[in-house]
Amino acid sequence: MISSDVYQERAARFFAEAEQTEMIIKRYAWIRLALVLGMGVSIYAGLTHPFWFYTLPGWIVAFVILVRKQVALEDHKQQLNNLFRLNRAEERALLFQPLPFSDGAQFADPHHAFSADLDLFGSRSIFQYINRCATKIGERKLATELRTRSEQPLTAQELSERQQAIRELAPRIDFRQRAWAIGQQMETSKFNDAAFDAWLAEKPFIISNDLLTLSRYALPALTLSVIGWSFIDPSRIPFAIALMTLQFSITGTFTKRIKMIEHQLTRGHTLLSNYARLLRLFSDETVTSPVLTHHHAIATEAHHHIGTFAKLVNAFESRQNAIAMFFGNSLFQYDLHTLAKLERWRALHGHSINHWLNSLAEWDALLSPATLHYNFPKYAFAEVATDSVLEAKQAGHLLIPPAARVNNDLVLGKPASVWLITGANMAGKSTFLRALGINFVLGSMGSPVCAGYWRMPLITLRTGMRTTDSLQDHQSYFFAELSRLQTIMNELREGKPMFILLDEILKGTNSTDKQLGSRELLKQLKELRALVVLATHDIALGDLQQEFPNQIANACFEGRIVEDQLTFDYTLHAGVAQKANATFLMRKMGIIPAE
Repeated sequence: MISSDVYQERAARFFAEAEQTEMIIKRYAWIRLALVLGMGVSIYAGLTHPFWFYTLPGWIVAFVILVRKQVALEDHKQQLNNLFRLNRAEERALLFQPLPFSDGAQFADPHHAFSADLDLFGSRSIFQYINRCATKIGERKLATELRTRSEQPLTAQELSERQQAIRELAPRIDFRQRAWAIGQQMETSKFNDAAFDAWLAEKPFIISNDLLTLSRYALPALTLSVIGWSFIDPSRIPFAIALMTLQFSITGTFTKRIKMIEHQLTRGHTLLSNYARLLRLFSDETVTSPVLTHHHAIATEAHHHIGTFAKLVNAFESRQNAIAMFFGNSLFQYDLHTLAKLERWRALHGHSINHWLNSLAEWDALLSPATLHYNFPKYAFAEVATDSVLEAKQAGHLLIPPAARVNNDLVLGKPASVWLITGANMAGKSTFLRALGINFVLGSMGSPVCAGYWRMPLITLRTGMRTTDSLQDHQSYFFAELSRLQTIMNELREGKPMFILLDEILKGTNSTDKQLGSRELLKQLKELRALVVLATHDIALGDLQQEFPNQIANACFEGRIVEDQLTFDYTLHAGVAQKANATFLMRKMGIIPAE
């Protein structure tokens, strides 16, 4: 694990830089005030000596330049504050404390094949712990990787290339953190994705209309000419007003259409500008791995075009100022000119923008496992097993701090493909199953896994651990569990190779029925293309190893009672558990009488 001193030093540096930037911003504010006072003095003096009016353009230019510099500094200060927050959060991550990152609760699905069982989403979830995406589209991509890569496995080549990309991104802490800082400035909630996609699919109505094209250029030229003539001959003023009214009326006939487009694109320029900044940031990087090279080429092409589009949207949004809209449309048909530019952009690049943003989301999603690799460089990358064997050494649960974590080894499929794990309550069975499942998910998407060594086949993951009843679906707990098992067995019988994790199945029936059902299920699983780990309290199932010695193996987690205290070592042992703790704990807590 990397030292927290790295993040402490970076946090202190960014805090100091933000403080210094704030001082410069305050200095600029005083200078702006002085410039305003200077303009006032020039205007006052000009009333007596007109010469002073000629100094006004200089004051105005200096004021505009200063405003632009201050806006840039405000943006820089916000990035520095974001970098400070990020590095403080990384300190917390190394201490396994609650984190401020998005927890992905919106991606949770209780009916998913394994995500609820493995705590992939929600408070203190795997997603929240590893999420360092700069954008919301990156977060969606990361969530998709977590949910689908163990259902739709990559090829060995694709997995290797993703691992190369993650290794290459891991040491680039400045790039990764700057991308995150830029991403925090995006106001995605104010941008309507569906409306924007609808606009992209629309056909042009301005650049395809020759009469409108003639009007957009001829009428402004005529109007401005008549206005200039009016300074010489005031009798032409009514003609100028008539032409201005005509232009405003022409634009007004398209008010409904323009309002709809305004709704589709409104408030999008900030988001799009930051997308362009992220793409520019990535295009400035030198990369070598195949995956990053592919996305780098896209970013190099895309950042300029998306930046241009953001400026056009910003220019279109200026119509929200009533005065600017009136004079712009009366003199230049501003709305129609701006929409024509947007339509031309759409005709040239509209078909590419989703491709560009998908590329951004894909490399953005890689920043999260890259940060995990940087923070824990000794975590292993998965090796692909060509045979049906899952082998783990020193594997543990990602969310347990290293000081408290107990790691275990596992060799599944050589020869036994079914492991039956017994043990007392709280001994560690469920945690071990979740550790295996989480590492399998991470390994399937190319991420480092919480293990010293991890070798796995590229097959489908299925779990049955936290099946719940549903009043809305009129489904009992027991029926929900049977439905999950039915789905698993149907997939296996169709020939799909699978890694299956089951925790205390058939809890909704009596012990005799449960034992019989479990025994028959295990006999079925050992014959199908599956690697299975099943945790149970039913030690009677342990005799299946004697009946099928090359197909079913026993392992256990044991507890110890020493000086009237119950302790666990959370270490996986061979054999069947011999000790129980329920009666001991009930007596100790006074629930039942002591012996």
